[in-house]
Amino acid sequence: MHAATGLVLVALLLPQATALDQARADLQRRREAIIRSYNLERQRPRLDGYARTIIRAFGGPAIARQAPLDRLPFAAGNRRELLERVGSLVASRFGIRASSVDVRFARLDGRTAGRITRLGESLTVEIADRYRDDDEEVLIVVAHEFAHIVLDAPGSGVSAADAENEELADATVAMAGFGPLLLRASYREGVSVKGNRATWGVRRTGTLNPVAIAYLTLVQAEMAGVDTESRKALIGDWLEPAWSVRAGR
Repeated sequence: MHAATGLVLVALLLPQATALDQARADLQRRREAIIRSYNLERQRPRLDGYARTIIRAFGGPAIARQAPLDRLPFAAGNRRELLERVGSLVASRFGIRASSVDVRFARLDGRTAGRITRLGESLTVEIADRYRDDDEEVLIVVAHEFAHIVLDAPGSGVSAADAENEELADATVAMAGFGPLLLRASYREGVSVKGNRATWGVRRTGTLNPVAIAYLTLVQAEMAGVDTESRKALIGDWLEPAWSVRAGR
């Protein structure tokens, strides 16, 4: 009886959870539910198949041996500079040669994040206006659209149907070393605090599940020669089950 009373007294002395704490806990529970709902063991053969298809489409493993990026490697002074530098970075990573690359914002429908058109040797990428203020989303949308160009190129060995596969395009972005950025962009968490109230929200972008992105990020980082602890840091809150499944290969 005395022991039980002591426990109750300790509990009463603990500070109550703040609204911000509660919002963060809600976000964590939502993330954990998504992780539980994705059977990585079952999906792994398909993801490994994506990796093999991508390496074949690029003519070898060099695409996956580039150092993974967990942040933009530049700071742009304005939106025009951002678009130019993103276009140049992605084209270089993917080995795409074009006489000109024009990246611009456009009013696209709510289901379309971006689209790309090719006219001769010129490429035009349009990005939905709603991503204007999110640098990482801009890069990921451009990379995703460029992935379709590579997958659909003559000699890629990818069928026309697979070249339009949105999951395969996302996987291509990850295998080009953009996995950490893709992971953050695909699942954006946000918390807003006003007075004693906190509201939270999640924005999902892309088709590939975050657990799958985390797994492919590890695959790519291994091929790039990244050390163990650095590989873990690349996927943050999505470490498991990606790490255990990959380690158990």
